[in-house]
Amino acid sequence: MKLLQQFKMLKLAITTILFSLIFISDISAQAELFGYGGWMTFSSMSVQQGSLQFKDVPDYGLGVDVAVRRDISIELLWVNAESHVNLKQYPSGIVQDLFDLNVHYFQLGAVHELNSRSKARPFFAVTAGATLLDAKNASLSDEWLFSMTFGGGGKFDLSEKLGIRLQARVLVPMVLSGGGLWVGTGGASVGVGAWAPIVSFDFTAGIYIKLGKR
Repeated sequence: MKLLQQFKMLKLAITTILFSLIFISDISAQAELFGYGGWMTFSSMSVQQGSLQFKDVPDYGLGVDVAVRRDISIELLWVNAESHVNLKQYPSGIVQDLFDLNVHYFQLGAVHELNSRSKARPFFAVTAGATLLDAKNASLSDEWLFSMTFGGGGKFDLSEKLGIRLQARVLVPMVLSGGGLWVGTGGASVGVGAWAPIVSFDFTAGIYIKLGKR
């Protein structure tokens, strides 16, 4: 994705999250606005000629949690990672360089906190939404997929309004129908005959700011 397009995607994510805060109807509700960064790892993906291999890279994102009760929040988040794709050919084992790939997750879900009155709170999160796979190659089209994430970690209050969030998560794009993916014959010369989900894992640390009160 070009720099301008990348900026537009970031602006869209920020705007969506900020508007979600505006529409919090109960002023006593607790909301947490957070940003984070970390490391994302990828599984490989089987294709006709071998397997597509995705480079493990840093990732980052933004999100907001809005409490619906003391221990449960609705979460809206955006995750971005900029990877690179190679093809490991079978049976020769030759590795062919293909293209750079931006991966964006747009997710909505729920967070359940344990020990919600404590300054150190373990949590579990489940979200669902869309994933955008954007190849940095003019001959390859973008692909939108349904996806889910499952994660857990801890929130640690540093003050009444500021805290640290640590999290590990699995991210799973899903193909709900058959057919090719974003890998085509143009430029990369790769034909996808079967699709298996690209399972990703990320490990992140971030800062959250509390808005409102419980």
